[in-house]
Amino acid sequence: MKIVVQSLLESIVAIFNVLVVLGFIFLMFAILGVSLFGEEFYYCEDDERILDKVICKEKGHDWVSRDLNFNNSLEAMLTLFVISTMEGWPTVMHYAQDA
Repeated sequence: MKIVVQSLLESIVAIFNVLVVLGFIFLMFAILGVSLFGEEFYYCEDDERILDKVICKEKGHDWVSRDLNFNNSLEAMLTLFVISTMEGWPTVMHYAQDA
């Protein structure tokens, strides 16, 4: 048991280095996502068939952002995490198609 614990403690530095590199990769793709899809994942709250902000506002509805979006780097990193886990990527794909 002592050998296992010692091995885990010695590998923490290597694991931290991998997490830093992975964080930079996520940040790079998040910045790319913000530049490509920033302010695009919006919809008309009461009627999702309306795709134009002006028409939505004229009819008295709210123009709101989706939960998963690329409006800023932090939200983009969260969206990329959801995509990378492959749990909710079809939802993000449909949001991108509607954008």
